Amino acid sequence: MNSPVTPTLKTSGRKPNFTYTIISVSLVLLLVGIFGLWMLQAFHLDKSLKENVDILVELREGTSEENRKSLSTRLGALPYVVGGSVEFRDKENALAEMGDEITQDLRELDLPNPFRDMLSFNVAADYLQKDSLEWITIRLREEAAVLDVYYQDNFVDGIMEKARRLGWVFLVVGVILVLIAMVLIHNTVRLSLYANRFLIKSQQLVGATWGFISRPYLRRAAGYGLLCGLLAAGTLFGLQYALHQQMPELELFARPRWLAGLYGGMILLGVLINWLSHFFTVRRYLKMRVDDLY
Repeated sequence: MNSPVTPTLKTSGRKPNFTYTIISVSLVLLLVGIFGLWMLQAFHLDKSLKENVDILVELREGTSEENRKSLSTRLGALPYVVGGSVEFRDKENALAEMGDEITQDLRELDLPNPFRDMLSFNVAADYLQKDSLEWITIRLREEAAVLDVYYQDNFVDGIMEKARRLGWVFLVVGVILVLIAMVLIHNTVRLSLYANRFLIKSQQLVGATWGFISRPYLRRAAGYGLLCGLLAAGTLFGLQYALHQQMPELELFARPRWLAGLYGGMILLGVLINWLSHFFTVRRYLKMRVDDLY
């Protein structure tokens, strides 16, 4: 009778191709970073649009220049007013902008100038809310020199509605993109460690603990994740700088703190996903039976 044959554990001398892993993970992180940059730029443009909405303050007839300048100075010092946005609009200039024909008709009919002197200003994006604008309007109407305050209600409501929709779209797309990045990076890491599955199992069979086996892989995973994040962030910065040179009007570097957060997030995401992928992949091979490794 033939004795049963005990399967032997073959170890592979091949090393996982971490160069391919680094390139693949860096490309995935770069795609996430490009989306993040696009999102930051969209929010920047949205904020710029909000801060270009004019609030018109109609002055009473006979308001002296001293009172007008005093009101203008106090408006410019308010925390919700965009710095340098307070402007004086003379009623004569306003009439001239309507065209020579209308001006001539008013003179022929001996009618007074229907316009009034005005001050215009812009509010900070955070204050472009219906309740905030109503509060600002009430405060300004209490001024002795102010006859009334105007702004486009429908336009403001439209901006806020589009901003809310844009925020939800970015949130959904961002979550989906991060999930896709996690799956792609995990599969790339799993394939890179496939060649080491016998080595991992053989260490376990000779008595090595899970922590001892996992430690070098996790340490290397953190290092590679950091490298991938730095490569992706550096590439994104290069693309951003090149685009800025061609189209400076986009103001791609207008929010340095936000950009620092984006670059830091890419690096952190690279380290975290890479580390977790190595952790679960090594654990998976440790839990498998020897026969399942073939």
